[in-house]
Amino acid sequence: MPRYIFTVPLRPIALLTILAFGCATVRVPASSPSQPADAPGTVAPPITELWIESSEEVPPALSEKMDAQARAALAEALEAWEIPSHAAGAEDAVLFVRERAVATTEARNKEQTWAKVGIAVGVVLVIAAIVVIAVALAGTGGSRGSSHPTSARSGSSPAKAAAPPVAVKPRAVPPPRVVPPAGPVPLPPPPIPYAYRPYPSFFIGFNFNFVIPLHPWSSAQPPVPFAPEPPDDSAPPPSPDEEPAAAVALQLPPLAEAMTFPVEDRTFFAGPLTALQLDLVDRATGQLLWSKAVKADEDPLDPRAVGKVLDQAFAGIGWARP
Repeated sequence: MPRYIFTVPLRPIALLTILAFGCATVRVPASSPSQPADAPGTVAPPITELWIESSEEVPPALSEKMDAQARAALAEALEAWEIPSHAAGAEDAVLFVRERAVATTEARNKEQTWAKVGIAVGVVLVIAAIVVIAVALAGTGGSRGSSHPTSARSGSSPAKAAAPPVAVKPRAVPPPRVVPPAGPVPLPPPPIPYAYRPYPSFFIGFNFNFVIPLHPWSSAQPPVPFAPEPPDDSAPPPSPDEEPAAAVALQLPPLAEAMTFPVEDRTFFAGPLTALQLDLVDRATGQLLWSKAVKADEDPLDPRAVGKVLDQAFAGIGWARP
């Protein structure tokens, strides 16, 4: 029977796989998050943490440029919203905005596009190879004769009859011989019965009580209770022109789950990402009035894309007016 061997082009497939998936990923932080700071107005200075993904080394000039673009895009998107000072019933409201985003360079975008094209071409080549192999196998099919030699022989001598098995009688085993003892066997002594005999008991006790009064002639005196010192009237009263007391310390809640996404777990085809957390605090009381975190696959360098994320955050909020 002839054999047909189809060779698979391993080298072209390996080269195509390297071109499609052998792309390097360079991820660098363009800016680190800073401490929140208050400022006049109802919107505090935004806090930005930007990461840059590229297929090659990111020069410092490009990193600074993209960081400035991200900050400008966020500021422009916030200017489209008006936050009143009495928002959510506050006496003096202030909105803190924290951003954590990932931007991609132009080289990275081109690399992702070519990888998608390579994968599409690879799928087409694999399908074409399967079709060619199927057509080749269908063309070589047909009836093939095959002889099967017989190995049986006629006129074989009949088998001899097997003799029946012979039963074997078991060997007789004599019973064990018991030898009686030479003399009488002594019996164990009977147990001694326990007799309870009560004994007489006696109890003799003595009790003495002594009362010792305190000496009336003791010179110990109870301590004098603490008396606070009288207020010092010599200090002048505070002037009405003096500065008021220190402002209430403001504290922001920790970052939400939408803001703590792991940057290292991003796949090769992941695009830009923007996450925002908005916290509304009352300066007068330091109370957190409202907080929300949103995340979307939007470009942090584009003001319109950042504006879409803000629209998602302020959706259904009555005190925020565009």
